[in-house]
Amino acid sequence: MYNMEKILFISSSTQDKRTWAITIIIGILPVLFFGWKMLTNPVGFNQWTIPFILFLLLCIIGFAATPYKYILGDTELVIKRYWRDIHLPLSDIQSVQLISPSEKKTIWRSFGYSGPFGYFGFFTSSSYGKLKVFARRYDNWTLIATNRKKYVIAPNDLQLIDVIGKQIGQAEANMQTPDIPAKSWHRLITVIIIAVVALILYLGYREPTVEFNSSAFKLKGMYGVNIPFAEIAEVDTINWQEMPAISIRTNGISLFQVNRGRFRTVDGDYVRLSVYSGVSPVIRIVDRNNIVYYVNRKNPVETRQIFNQLSKSKIIIQKTDSNESKMDN
Repeated sequence: MYNMEKILFISSSTQDKRTWAITIIIGILPVLFFGWKMLTNPVGFNQWTIPFILFLLLCIIGFAATPYKYILGDTELVIKRYWRDIHLPLSDIQSVQLISPSEKKTIWRSFGYSGPFGYFGFFTSSSYGKLKVFARRYDNWTLIATNRKKYVIAPNDLQLIDVIGKQIGQAEANMQTPDIPAKSWHRLITVIIIAVVALILYLGYREPTVEFNSSAFKLKGMYGVNIPFAEIAEVDTINWQEMPAISIRTNGISLFQVNRGRFRTVDGDYVRLSVYSGVSPVIRIVDRNNIVYYVNRKNPVETRQIFNQLSKSKIIIQKTDSNESKMDN
C-alpha cells in the first residue's frame, strides 16, 4: 500500500552495462564456480561449502536490497525493493538534482554494499557529506536532499527528476537526456539463475521418500534409486565407520551431512550413496551386478525399519524363486 492518492510518474531501475558486468564477474560466476566445486568434491562438508554459501548470500542480498523501481505519487516517493520499500514524503524533500560525473568520483562507500545488482547503504561524498544510496545502476545518480538525510537514487528515466522538482516547487531540476534503459531480460536471467541454484540445493538436501512395492525398493527424489528385490544379492547393516573411504563425487551432491549420488572410493570402486555423514546404522545393498548402495536416514529407527522390510522382501523373493524352480523340476 502506498501513502498516495495518485501516481504521477514511474521509472524502472535496471542495471547498466557496468553494473551488469560486475554482477556476472563478482557474483554469478563465483557462485557457479563454488557451487560446481562443492558438488564435485569428495563427500562431506568440504572447503568449498562456506564460500559457495557466502557468495550465494551476497547475490541474494544485492538482488533484494537494491531498487528495481521508483514510484512518484502526489504525497511521496517510493523506492521499490524486494526487501522493504523506502518511503520519502514529498513534504520532507528540499531539493533534487543530478550528480555530475566529477562529483560522482568524490563518493565512496563508508558502510554499504557495492557489488552484484547495484549499490545500497551508507556512502560519503566530499561535496554532499553523508548519503544513503539506493541504486541499481552506476549512472544517473540523483541526489535527493530531505530535512534530515540525503538519498541517492538512479532511475532509468531522468524525467523523474523534473517531475519531483515540480512537485516540491523547485524551479529547475538538473535534467539530462536519459540513457537507453538496460534490457529487462537481464533481471530475468539473474532471477532464473538464483532460483535454479536454490532449487537444486533444496531438492538435493531434502530427504528422499522411501517406497516399497511388490517388486522393488525405491528412494524417490534427486539422485534416487530403484532396486528390484530380485536383483538384490546381499543386504546388511554396517556402522558409519565401516563405510569405504570416498575419493571423489562423480555425479551427486555433498552438503553438510547429506551425500547423495554416484561416488568413487579410494580403491577405485563406484558406489551409490544416499547417506547422512556420521549416522549409524547404514544399510549396505549389493545387487547382482556388484553395484553397491549405501542408504541411511537421519533417524536410525527409520533406517532399521527399512532394513527389516528389505530383508523380509528379499526372503519372500528367494522363496518364490525356490518354489518356481521346484515346480519346473
